[in-house]
Amino acid sequence: MSLTSPTLLAVVAVLALLFPIGLAITWRMGPGGVVGGFIRFVGILLCQLLAIGAIGLYANNTFGFYDDWDDVLGVKAPPPAVIDTAGLVAGDGSQGRVVTISVPIPATNPVQKAGVLVWLPKQYDDPANQSQKFPVLMVLPGQPSNPQDTMHAFDFASYASHQIDTGKVKPFIAVFPPIMIAPPRDTECTDIPNGPQAETWLAKSVRNAVVPKFRVDPAGAKWSVMGFSTGGFCAAKVMLRNRNEFSAAVSVGGYFDAETDPTTGELFGGSQQLRNENSPIWLVGQAPTTKTNLLIVVSKQDSDSWAPGAAYADSSKMIAATAKVPGVQSMVLPSGGHNYSTYTPSVGAILQWLGKAGSI
Repeated sequence: MSLTSPTLLAVVAVLALLFPIGLAITWRMGPGGVVGGFIRFVGILLCQLLAIGAIGLYANNTFGFYDDWDDVLGVKAPPPAVIDTAGLVAGDGSQGRVVTISVPIPATNPVQKAGVLVWLPKQYDDPANQSQKFPVLMVLPGQPSNPQDTMHAFDFASYASHQIDTGKVKPFIAVFPPIMIAPPRDTECTDIPNGPQAETWLAKSVRNAVVPKFRVDPAGAKWSVMGFSTGGFCAAKVMLRNRNEFSAAVSVGGYFDAETDPTTGELFGGSQQLRNENSPIWLVGQAPTTKTNLLIVVSKQDSDSWAPGAAYADSSKMIAATAKVPGVQSMVLPSGGHNYSTYTPSVGAILQWLGKAGSI
C-alpha cells in the first residue's frame, strides 16, 4: 500500500480509534503479574504509535513531505558525507570551512542582528589564490527553517567541493542567511510597509556585510541566489527585483505567486500593485524578452510546488508562462515529495547550471 494512499490513512486512523477502546474493554480480562503488565504496556505503546502514525500520514498527505516509502527511508538519496560535530563540513578541511558573521537587520530599533553562515571552499585559503576574488551564491532556507539545517540537508559542502575539485565549476563562496528575520512571522522576503524589511535584508544588508569581510567579486554578474520552498520563491523574486545585484536564481520546489495567510499577516498594505511587484510570475512577465537566468527545479509529485489547477502560481504555471523567456530553464524530476531528500541529489547539476550561466 502506497505511503500517500487514502486507504492507508483510513485504516491507520480507524485502528488508532479502535485499539484504545479494545484495550479499555480487555484491560482486566488478561493475565495478571509480569506477563499481564507487559501485555498492557505493549497495548498502550501500540495505541500511541497508531495515533502518531495517523497524524503523521495526514500531515504528509496534506503537505507532501514524502511521496513513497523509499522517500521516507532515504533510499533515493546518496549516502551522507563524513561531517564534523557541527554537521556542516568534513573535519579534515577537504570540504572547506564555515564562518559565521553577524549582520544588522534593517528597520529594527534597537538594532538587531542575525547570524549568517559563509561557506569558504578550501581554495579560498590556498596561498596561490590570495589575490583572487570569488563569485558568491546565496542559499535561502525554506519556511520555517534555518541556514544550518539547509546547509546540512543539502549536504552542500560535499556537493560543492566535489564540483569544484573535479573542475565542473570554478571555486565560489556560498552565503546562507536566514529569511525569518521577524520570528515567528513569515515575511515572504518582502519589504513590508511599516514592517520588517526582509528583501532589503537579503539584497542589501547581507551583501554589504559580506563584500568587505571576504575576497568576493562585488559585481552583480558574479552573485546568484537559490532557495528551497519559500526560499525558492524568495530567490526568484529577489533576483527579478534586483537584477543589478543578482544575475541568476534557482527555485527548488518553490512557487511563484505572492501569498498571504495567518503566518504572514498583511504583507502589502492592501495594495494589489505591491502584491504584483512581489510575485515572480508577474515580474518576469514585465520583461518577457529580457534574458533571465532562472532555473526551476521541481518534482511532479511535489504537491506544494507542482499543482496544476491550483489557484496560486505553481512551478507548472511558471514554466508555461516563461516558455519563450530567454534564459529560463527547468529541471523536472519524475518523483519525490516536498523535502530535501528529493532535491539534494540535484545540487551538483544546479551548480553546473549556475557555472554555465556565468554566475559562479
